[in-house]
Amino acid sequence: MSSRLARWLWGAVCLIGFGVLAELYRQHVVDAAVGDFAVRFGEDHFELLRPKALALLLAIPALLFVMSQSLADLPWQQRVVSLTLRMAFVACLATAVGGLSRTETSARVATVFLLDVSNSVADDGLEAARGIVVAAQQARPNEDLLRVVVFAGSARLLDLPVGEEEWTLPTAKEMRTALSKEPKLLAASDIQSAMQLGYAVFPPGYLKRMVLISDGLETQGDLLAEAGRASIFGVKLSTHVIDQAPPPEVAVRSLTVPDKVEVGQPFELVGEVYASRATSVRGRLYQGEMLNGLDGVRKIELKAGTNELRFKSVVRFGGKVTYRLVIDQVKGDRFVANNHQTATLEVPGRPTVLYIEGQPQRANYLSGALSAQQFEVDVRSPSGFPGSLKELERYDLVVLSDTPKEKVSAGSQDLIERYVRDLGGGFVFAGGEAGFGLGGWAHSTLERILPVRMDAERRKEMPSVAMALVIDRSGSMTGLPMEMAKAACRATVGVLRGDDLLEIIAFDSRPKRYVKMQPARYRSRIQNEIASIQAGGGTEFFGPLDMAYQDISVVQARKKHVILLTDGNADSNGLRDLIQAMLAESITVTTVGLGNGSNADLLRMIADTGGGRYHHVPDPNSLPRIFTHETEMISRQAAVQEWFPVVQVGAADFLKGIAISHAPLLHGYVATQLKPAPAQLILASDQGEPILARWRVGLGWTLAWTSDVKNLWASDWLRWQHFGRFWGQLVREHMRRKHRREIPMKVSRDGDRVRAVVDAFTAGQRFDNQFTSRLLVSGPEPKGRQREVMMRQVAPGRYEANFLLEEYGSFSLRAEHSRENDEGEQRRVGVSYGHISHPYPAEYARFAPDKETLQRAAVAGLGHVDPTPAQLFDPGDDILERQEPLWQSSILLAMLIFLLDLWVRRVRLFDRRFASGVS
Repeated sequence: MSSRLARWLWGAVCLIGFGVLAELYRQHVVDAAVGDFAVRFGEDHFELLRPKALALLLAIPALLFVMSQSLADLPWQQRVVSLTLRMAFVACLATAVGGLSRTETSARVATVFLLDVSNSVADDGLEAARGIVVAAQQARPNEDLLRVVVFAGSARLLDLPVGEEEWTLPTAKEMRTALSKEPKLLAASDIQSAMQLGYAVFPPGYLKRMVLISDGLETQGDLLAEAGRASIFGVKLSTHVIDQAPPPEVAVRSLTVPDKVEVGQPFELVGEVYASRATSVRGRLYQGEMLNGLDGVRKIELKAGTNELRFKSVVRFGGKVTYRLVIDQVKGDRFVANNHQTATLEVPGRPTVLYIEGQPQRANYLSGALSAQQFEVDVRSPSGFPGSLKELERYDLVVLSDTPKEKVSAGSQDLIERYVRDLGGGFVFAGGEAGFGLGGWAHSTLERILPVRMDAERRKEMPSVAMALVIDRSGSMTGLPMEMAKAACRATVGVLRGDDLLEIIAFDSRPKRYVKMQPARYRSRIQNEIASIQAGGGTEFFGPLDMAYQDISVVQARKKHVILLTDGNADSNGLRDLIQAMLAESITVTTVGLGNGSNADLLRMIADTGGGRYHHVPDPNSLPRIFTHETEMISRQAAVQEWFPVVQVGAADFLKGIAISHAPLLHGYVATQLKPAPAQLILASDQGEPILARWRVGLGWTLAWTSDVKNLWASDWLRWQHFGRFWGQLVREHMRRKHRREIPMKVSRDGDRVRAVVDAFTAGQRFDNQFTSRLLVSGPEPKGRQREVMMRQVAPGRYEANFLLEEYGSFSLRAEHSRENDEGEQRRVGVSYGHISHPYPAEYARFAPDKETLQRAAVAGLGHVDPTPAQLFDPGDDILERQEPLWQSSILLAMLIFLLDLWVRRVRLFDRRFASGVS
């Protein structure tokens, strides 16, 4: 047979082979289902996902034909090997492109326990839950896995050994510590976030089971929604209820007030109190910072379950009023934090004035006049000043009259400043014997916000002050007492004016002039001489007091005063006569007894006889304050006590209809200096000194009335027919008012997160989209801090702020809305008010397990309720199929075959000469 005929015959065979393969491809690939290309070897199941890729096998006949036409001089055996390798290469490519995969089946189970360690679960309940996990671990088959996630407000995976290793579950206390050292996180339950963490714990190749062990009292998230989603992740959720007996517990769940309350009309508040068992308690209802007047304290017999408590109250003044119900004297109470609840209501009424009077028994003059002008007046002594901005917010104006600085705390002064600056309240500072500089108000917070300065210029005809400081330097004064005494001397120098006279005598058993009588303007020299005083020796009073008397009696001064400081005792012989002689020459004596070793009776006698004051000072650190106060009190150059007419020097709307020129004379005032503009002088004395001045501070007004409002200096004014009208119109013009548009604000709370929403409309009821709004959050009351949250526009006319409450309590909210004017400046055009109460964590509000929710979660999660360990690890009919792609292996095998084929075509394997050469 010729070679040409052989090639034709071989080509025909290849063509026939191609046709046979094509027909097989049509029958078994094109017209067949995908599942027909699956085969099982033992537990492994192999499948070709894209069988049409087998079309590559149709190239095999072409390989046969090409081999027959090859001119390579290779033995036929080697050609067969090469052809076989090429056919295997094509087959590997076909399986790789066709998506060869292997499917494994498994019935192994991985179980993740979600263990509730929040505060609502008692220690004994948590130990019972721990026992469930331990029992499951002991019953776990070796091929199965068990993991534990603990949760409260957040979730954490416990670091436990995996596999067949033995491990011990931590105790209840250790599990709580493992979750968080922050108590606030343990006061919440977020089951949903715990489930979401649990999804990430499951390893591949296992059936997924999740077991929730909890009381079901979630405070965050949505358990039922997450239980429905669990099947998406292939997880079956079972639940175990921690069925613990309710602990001894009392919780105030709500405090309800009527929707509408009128001033002076009694009404009822309803408190809902839960008790886990019958018990006796005490209930206290607070109105603002004080006990409710009508029904403030009572003994209460609580029954097990929900109790309704009714309290009677009456509101005397309009504005915002906060009530707080407190339950105490509870035996064995587990959570004390849930024993109170607050409620705030808005009471319409007449404008309200808070009148703080240093001499409350003489407050009837101004309070009666304002009451006749249709104001509600709340008269209090300085000790009754409100303790919070929320309480102060009830008032439209505050009057502080004839009160020394030492009776008004720094915190109260800050509240007044915030009340005026931030809330737009009015503040009137009235004088008297303890007003302005006479009360030590120089350099205070209130001086900063008033339109006048306390350091009035000395009138030329007014003489100076002469002061002698008689300081004990005996051995018992060594150390801190001596240093603080010298600091007190230096403080006195700082308070005196330059032309005031000062002498300092230090004594032990004998007196010595360390600072001779000289003007206080020589401050540096005086300070150096004070520093040279050293302690040492005994104690004797008569000599140093007589020395001070001899020196101060010969100088010319309007006021002459001696301050005696000692920590010991001395002979009283001759002292009374000496002090009486000093008083006869208008020399007053004040005594300061330091510590418990001083003779209080003797020092009090000296002060009483000498027309001064006696101070007992246990702590040496108080000496500078005592000396400063004494110096300010004796330097009464600010008090002007003489009859004078009041002159109107500035225009003011509130004076319309009042003829100040016909007003009676005043008999005194406290001299002050008007601050620069924008301070406005309205009324002045005939000497041009301020009687009434005002200026703007933030959103409100402050006014300085330098005379008094009682029968000391204003006795004739009290009988003036326009006295009530004058003060009524003054208060009305400067009181806190809604001079800006008040826009309603909706406030809601979801857990710790608060949402405040304001819907703004123009006068034409169109959306107002030009606001720049900020929200000021104050709290928790009564002494909480203030923070600012910017509101953003989320829809036409809608402004919204979201923020987190980091503390528990009652919070007041105020939103300020501004709009840009034609000059490009932001001008405030509106305000919104709101309140929110978050008295304690929701974890402390419910105590009986929520079995129904846990049962519904198990049904939604396709699991069991209270499953046994055998049920947890029983796969049932569930089989896990895990598909593993093998195309990477096919590609790798094809590459190896290709390289082997290259080697076969380059090396002669079956040639005898080649074989012998190799050997």
